Amino acid sequence: MNQKKSKFNAILFEAVYEGLNSIGTSIPPAILYYLKRNGSVGPGRVINDPQAFHEDLKKIFGFGANLIEKKILELLYVKLRIPEEPGENFNFLEKIQNVQKKL
Repeated sequence: MNQKKSKFNAILFEAVYEGLNSIGTSIPPAILYYLKRNGSVGPGRVINDPQAFHEDLKKIFGFGANLIEKKILELLYVKLRIPEEPGENFNFLEKIQNVQKKL
C-alpha cells in the first residue's frame, strides 16, 4: 500500500473511532475488536477495506449504520478540511472514494 493511501486509511480510522465514540465511549474498542477479527480494520489502526468495513457495520447496527457512517464522513471532512456535507441520501463507499480522489 502506498504512503498516501496508508495515511488516508489512518485518518479514516480516526474518524471511525470518533464516530463510534459518539454513541458511547465503551463502543469503539468492542466494535473495532470485531472488525479486526473480520479483516476490515488492520494492525496499525487503519481501515484496510472500506467495503468490508461498511458491510460489517451494517451487520452490527443494521439501519443505524447509516447514522454512524454519516458521522464518520462529517468527521473525515473536518479532519481533511474538505468543505462538504454527506447529505441525506449518500453512498458511504462513493463518498470515501471521492475523498480519496480529491487528495
